[in-house]
Amino acid sequence: MISPMDTKRRKPNLWGVATAFILPISLGACGSDLLTPFGVAAVTTAVIINEDKTPSDLLASAITGQDCDTIRKNRDKGPLCRAPREEVIEAPVFCYRTLGNVNCFSEPDPYGYDQQEIN
Repeated sequence: MISPMDTKRRKPNLWGVATAFILPISLGACGSDLLTPFGVAAVTTAVIINEDKTPSDLLASAITGQDCDTIRKNRDKGPLCRAPREEVIEAPVFCYRTLGNVNCFSEPDPYGYDQQEIN
């Protein structure tokens, strides 16, 4: 039986990266009160929520061309920057109920029984 896997990897959002670096600089140039430790923490938190990486990870990834992630490094104790993974696109899987179990195939309804496909 073939089981589908979800191996999608999010690509960094260009606007999120630009905001992470330009917003603090532009606010600091105006002498704004938003460039306080609270303001910097708020921007950093927003970047982590949207990108799943810290601003320094995004900067390191842009400079090295590798996938840098502090959160992943702390979780699995591996290196900070790793070679980017190739995206794997899997073939579609079509599953049907049969007597006693579920069978999956690489093509829809291969035997022509007009069965209803299950997810």
